[in-house]
Amino acid sequence: MKATLFTVAALLTLFIAACDDDTGNNNNANLCAEVTCTQNAHCEAATGTCACDTGYDLDAELCVDEKAVECLDEAPLNALSEIVDVTITFDSETGWSTPTPCAWDCLVGYSQEEGACVPDEVEVPLDGFGLIDGQCGVLDATNLTSTEPWYFVNTIDFTTDTYDASDFDQLSEGGQILATTENAGGSSAWSEVFSYEVLYRCELAGLLKTETQIVYDDTGSITDILMEIDGYKIGVSVVRAMSWPRDTPYTVSVALDKLSGKLEGIQESTALVSEEDRWNKQILHVLADRVEHLTSIEDALSQIDPAVRGDTIVLVTVTEGADDFIYTNEI
Repeated sequence: MKATLFTVAALLTLFIAACDDDTGNNNNANLCAEVTCTQNAHCEAATGTCACDTGYDLDAELCVDEKAVECLDEAPLNALSEIVDVTITFDSETGWSTPTPCAWDCLVGYSQEEGACVPDEVEVPLDGFGLIDGQCGVLDATNLTSTEPWYFVNTIDFTTDTYDASDFDQLSEGGQILATTENAGGSSAWSEVFSYEVLYRCELAGLLKTETQIVYDDTGSITDILMEIDGYKIGVSVVRAMSWPRDTPYTVSVALDKLSGKLEGIQESTALVSEEDRWNKQILHVLADRVEHLTSIEDALSQIDPAVRGDTIVLVTVTEGADDFIYTNEI
């Protein structure tokens, strides 16, 4: 009997020791007693910490089973997605669901075909103000991605119809934006408008950004227009080949000075442009006041250092007819 009482006393001692720490606190206290968890969460008794209920996941300190995220951008080449928020849901076994794909549309000049955007069969030049002739519809992946320079020539003839405000509706949507948007200064606004018009009507170019919208990492030379051609971002710098008075010869030395300066500026702006606006290539678009200027332009280009010429495409558009507004910037 004494042995039995001794055994019971020993067991009670061990039980009390297991339930109390050195300060006399009971180790079996409820760790969750003073813990408040967010909605759809509970306190874990073993740790006194909150955990999301089954079917919920922690997101920004809340336990949720659905949330808004951006749609999945799966637009093919030559398409543009409409980025909107969509709802995804959580499953404790499979995790978060995949966002719904974004809606997308093919760029101008492309049509949807089996989930891809394929070039439209479009006859160029498109209709617009002025008659375009010569090399048109010539820009594609071959020259837009080439490391070599390219050279093209065409014409735009305004006949006897001087452009004025009544002709505004004949401009493309991008041309109308450029015609009503201030550039970074200078007197070349209408030459930039009709540079875009030629590239839109011949190469189905789309306007991405105007001169003042393009973002650079530092100050320096800038580019006039950011366009999309055949799915590629293309920077376009515009220059007028003209003499003053306009009926005097356009010499090789004048052309060399003008073209060298513009090509050097193209190299600089390409180095400075931000990642978000980085183009694949630049076009130097020369609007020439006389067809006779072509000889001086071509001679000057042949004398320019290849490092300065780089891979720039040079497009010369000879203006004919009632083209004074291009060179005076007055309508």
